[in-house]
Amino acid sequence: MKVLELLPPPETMYRALIDRDSSFEGIFFVGVRTTGIFCRPTCTAKKPARQNVDFFATPSEALHGGYRPCLRCNPMAPDRRPPQLLATLRAEGERA
Repeated sequence: MKVLELLPPPETMYRALIDRDSSFEGIFFVGVRTTGIFCRPTCTAKKPARQNVDFFATPSEALHGGYRPCLRCNPMAPDRRPPQLLATLRAEGERA
């Protein structure tokens, strides 16, 4: 199974990007074709048109796709907490 298949639907991710929905933080990253930059879904930069975005599951995928990290939201920073969804799944796995 490809990693992209594990991501939410593209329209859901785009809506999360427009709304700066923090519940999607760490779930996906957004590459902006017109600038060549990739960001977190909560980045405060101006939001791109839907046809100008690519979605990635990891920063590594975005880098391999030819995008460079945003200087505003710093998507490569290692000091970020895991997304709440992943923390919940991890806790459930440990409990089982």
